[in-house]
Amino acid sequence: MKNNLPHTFAFNLLFLLAFGLVFLSCKKEFEPKESFIKVYNDNNGNRNYFPLSIQRTNDNGYLTLSAYNGWKIHLLKTDAVGDMLWEFDLPSKYVNAVPNLIERNGNLYFVCMDAVGLFTYVMQVDENGKNAVEFQQFTDLKYPLYAADAGDAVYIQNYIRSSFRTGIYKISSTLDQIKNSGNVQIFTDVEDKIVDHLSYTGKRFPFFVSVTPEKDYVVLSGFNNYSFSTVFMDANLDFSGVYNGAAFDGGMNAILPLGANKYSLARFSFANQYFNPNATLSPTTIDIAESIPATGKVEIDASSPILIKNISINSSDYSVYLSTTKSNQLLLSFYEKGTSVLKGSKYLGESVPLKAADFHQTQDGGLIILTRVTLMGSFNRIATIKVKKEELEASVD
Repeated sequence: MKNNLPHTFAFNLLFLLAFGLVFLSCKKEFEPKESFIKVYNDNNGNRNYFPLSIQRTNDNGYLTLSAYNGWKIHLLKTDAVGDMLWEFDLPSKYVNAVPNLIERNGNLYFVCMDAVGLFTYVMQVDENGKNAVEFQQFTDLKYPLYAADAGDAVYIQNYIRSSFRTGIYKISSTLDQIKNSGNVQIFTDVEDKIVDHLSYTGKRFPFFVSVTPEKDYVVLSGFNNYSFSTVFMDANLDFSGVYNGAAFDGGMNAILPLGANKYSLARFSFANQYFNPNATLSPTTIDIAESIPATGKVEIDASSPILIKNISINSSDYSVYLSTTKSNQLLLSFYEKGTSVLKGSKYLGESVPLKAADFHQTQDGGLIILTRVTLMGSFNRIATIKVKKEELEASVD
């Protein structure tokens, strides 16, 4: 465990010199107490970080979950203005942290894997001890890929190597019991792709799980039927329908259920990216993802993470997309919820390469963005960006 505050300063200064003039194009309005840009350097210069998830903590600070040097796991705690308070590297037996951080009764948890047995741990963050401890083991749930918090349950997607299937497990809201499970057939061994994904040595696939507002379907993107597909499972986790991808080179890389069979989604085909903020999908169909109408986004890097979340601005709801451009900027796209109307967009960054990782709305109505920044061409570091409420309001005016 490290407790080292000053080591962010030099890289913050370098980053601000390169980035400050273009951050939200409003240098004169920048107020450090409300907006900030923080880059977290590491004295061990050969480390390579891959930020995964960020969550607010009880003291209004933030906790970030990241991978480093492959599938090793790193936690970083900051205060409310992004200054580092502590960081912790998990012991080597714990690997492959998956998105997302999960909040329960004021505590934060995450899902990871045993380095030898490949089975799943639920870990609890101990903010007082400045570390993380085992909370639960699921020895029959191997190769975890993604964890989604549905409030009354947590859903974990995994790979079942013995039968070439993608599994989905419903975990109790207390995170200590498996309540139900289902699976779909892949019909081919994809363990090499899974290992490349988990170890960050090859292609990263946009695995995800979400639940419809009506709680009648669980939607997952993962391997199915010789392809990367978006599968609908009913409330009992039985197969209902699917939108098959173009083998392993196409499919959906983000989806936000809006209710009543409406979805904000992003889909990709090879290097091409498409958005549809108001798609109608049938949970019982068998179709291909490329049949879904969507608008091409030629500037978006389809290989980088895309996130879609519901954000409230001035009492209006928006489907907000966070993506990475081919010129290594972050792009926020604001769509009026339930429509295809683009109300505004905001670019972040120019001189320093950024890659989207996660974002959330803050208690004061702004945004906290987790991103990976590459400094001096080779140092992949964790960074956070706070966008204040007034800047969001200006983006959709």
